[in-house]
Amino acid sequence: MIGILGAGLAGLSTAYHLKNRDYIIFEKDSHPGGLCKSFLIKGYTFDYAPHIFFTRNEYVKSLVNNLLGDNIATKIRKAFIYIYGTHVEYPFEANLAGLPQNVIDECISGAMRAKENPREYHNFYEWIVNVLGEGVGKHYMIPYNQKIWKYDLKKMDYHWIAGRVPSPNIEEMKKGASGIQDKAFGPNATFSYPIKGGIGAIPNSFVPHIKNLKCNAEVINIRVRKNEIIISIRENEKKKEYKFEKIFSSIPLPELFKIIEDVPNDILKLSRKLVHNSLLFAAIGVDRLNITDKHWLYFPEKDYIFHRLSFPMNLSEKTTPPKKSSIMIEVTFPMNDTINIEKSKELIHSGLINANLIKEKDTLEVFYTEIVKYAYVIYDLDHKKNVPKILEYLTANNIIPVGRFAQWEYINMDKTILNAKNQVEKFS
Repeated sequence: MIGILGAGLAGLSTAYHLKNRDYIIFEKDSHPGGLCKSFLIKGYTFDYAPHIFFTRNEYVKSLVNNLLGDNIATKIRKAFIYIYGTHVEYPFEANLAGLPQNVIDECISGAMRAKENPREYHNFYEWIVNVLGEGVGKHYMIPYNQKIWKYDLKKMDYHWIAGRVPSPNIEEMKKGASGIQDKAFGPNATFSYPIKGGIGAIPNSFVPHIKNLKCNAEVINIRVRKNEIIISIRENEKKKEYKFEKIFSSIPLPELFKIIEDVPNDILKLSRKLVHNSLLFAAIGVDRLNITDKHWLYFPEKDYIFHRLSFPMNLSEKTTPPKKSSIMIEVTFPMNDTINIEKSKELIHSGLINANLIKEKDTLEVFYTEIVKYAYVIYDLDHKKNVPKILEYLTANNIIPVGRFAQWEYINMDKTILNAKNQVEKFS
């Protein structure tokens, strides 16, 4: 018998790929989905944190399309950076047209120097300056990344960035600066999104294909024995014990090591060094049609508390009542910090007005907030050294990590699904 801890996308994919094996999947919440859940409030559908689906993996693409059937649509990205009072199409460095001329000149000349005189880099800050150039770093990449990570960029590794940040060549930058960019950049230039049900439709589509799902079942203790793993579950306020030959866990590593007994001190110390940030997520329903035609917007400037806004009504019109608009807002803050929710709501509201997205007189029919403790994995300079040791300890004890916070990797939905499949094939 196999245990699966967590019924987010990683746990559900694990169960799906275990096929006919005997397993039980435990989820502490009342519904599966994890951070990919969606919720309905006053006729608006919001995701718990903004998600879109995109992949270059044909297996994952086929799987999700088959699971969702006709409940999925493909979109051409409309993503922009709001900076210097104007909208610059994403990615910034490939679409400089409309910015002040001195900013354009700094970005292109800085990129030319970086390409003509390549220098070594040892952290994320140096990667930005030495690969993208000082101008792009100064005007966009450094302020935006400081804002989202809430962590010293000079103390962050850079290896995770491969494939995530487009790097146009100088000619492509010049074309973008002149307003004739004819190329789309990045893996999410086209993406998919469910027509009904928000992003939660994706994890929900796995549920009919799995078995033995127990919700309201929180793991409170794990004991590793020679030939079995004993886990204690608080299930509907009652404590129960289960014995498994192995478990697949999607529990965030810092939380997992709080409930495993007899962990060696050196591994415990490493688990306590892991770095992440947290998120204040806000969902707003506006009693006005078409506040924007964009899918999402980035905000690098300090004048705005949020770093990104997403607009569900443009991802799917089924997410929003007729003649209304909807916004999902992200505000990160450092791990172990607290955030003043009411003050943050005031700054969100004023920021939306200053960005010309809503008006003072607009009625906000929904203004919901929630704290997400684990928002983004942060690749500190010890990540490459520490994380493999932690994962090696777990797998040696038949605790198989699956998903973003169990593998402690910044992976998207497609790689989460695929990671679970690969772990099942490797360890079951």
